Amino acid sequence: MSLFIVMSIVLSLISMPVIIHFCNKHNLYDYQDARKVHTGNISRLGGVGIVTAFFIAVILYLIFTTQLRITRTLPILIAGLIIFTFGILDDVLTLSAKLKLVVQLAATALVTFNGYRFTQIFGWVLPTPISFILTFGWVLGVINAYNLIDGLDGLCGSLSFTAVTTLGVLYLLSNNMEAGICFILAGAIFGFLCFNWPPAKLFMGDAGSQFLGFMIAIIPLYSSSDIFEYNKFLIMLILTAFPVFDTIAAIWRRLRDKRPIMSPDRAHLHHKLLNIGYTKKQALFLIVFIQVLLCGMVIISFFIGKLKGTAMLLEGFIFMVIFFSVIHYTNRAINRKNLAKELAEATGRELPSEEEASVNEIVSDKH
Repeated sequence: MSLFIVMSIVLSLISMPVIIHFCNKHNLYDYQDARKVHTGNISRLGGVGIVTAFFIAVILYLIFTTQLRITRTLPILIAGLIIFTFGILDDVLTLSAKLKLVVQLAATALVTFNGYRFTQIFGWVLPTPISFILTFGWVLGVINAYNLIDGLDGLCGSLSFTAVTTLGVLYLLSNNMEAGICFILAGAIFGFLCFNWPPAKLFMGDAGSQFLGFMIAIIPLYSSSDIFEYNKFLIMLILTAFPVFDTIAAIWRRLRDKRPIMSPDRAHLHHKLLNIGYTKKQALFLIVFIQVLLCGMVIISFFIGKLKGTAMLLEGFIFMVIFFSVIHYTNRAINRKNLAKELAEATGRELPSEEEASVNEIVSDKH
């Protein structure tokens, strides 16, 4: 296993300067929108290096590991390749949201109808229709969640690296050879992060973020030990909490404002942290620090039994709800203060209490 992990890291590291040179030559730079905070021309095809390194190393791993059947993982690899291919097209040509959804549905159907789906939650065996509905919603949601969270140098890569590494540890503890697949993917992401860590020289693009979201959604659907299976859904909610919670908030915000769900804005978690006063690096370090704590909590839950593990994971879930709520209301309070200050400067007087209340109401509606 170690040989293929090292191979993945080396291939990823080697490919990134080549991709940067190619993007510079053909002006393939990451577009800027309301969701992203970078400036300047940054190459956007880092996902090519991640996926290429992963596929080469993982195929060789599957071929030379006799305990694993390549046919078992083939649907995942084919579906991942579909997501990646259309992600590249989206990076270069900008595809419609409807077409991207159709492609994601097709890739999800390919794996779910080959047996990769949630079958139980806390020991309750899911009826087949509920199992399929839950899995489809999960995979589509996570693909787009990782795509939306990719707005800050090192953020999506770090969240992906920690999630797949933790899954690898859980599979290793469960004596699943699929642990190698996780660590190989982590190696490919690590090579990319060496060029994406702030200040970033390269971005992964939609191809990279959608592929990683798909793999993180699908990899845990391999069958495993009883303890892992019992808490699997809750474990995955914890490991993907940052992108999933941020996406839920974004969907609610856009539905409330009657805007397209996939439209960009500057109200994601990292934007709020920047508005509160964190620098880009501080915001990244805070999120990654909490993510590492959550990953540690997930691993510890594996050793303390099903029920105690469930209780610990629920505590982590509640913590994330509180964290997002605190950041949201702190950001809203700062926006109120800033808007009141701007209006006071514009009018040359301090706002009366009733006008300040109106300002608070406006900001409350918009944030």
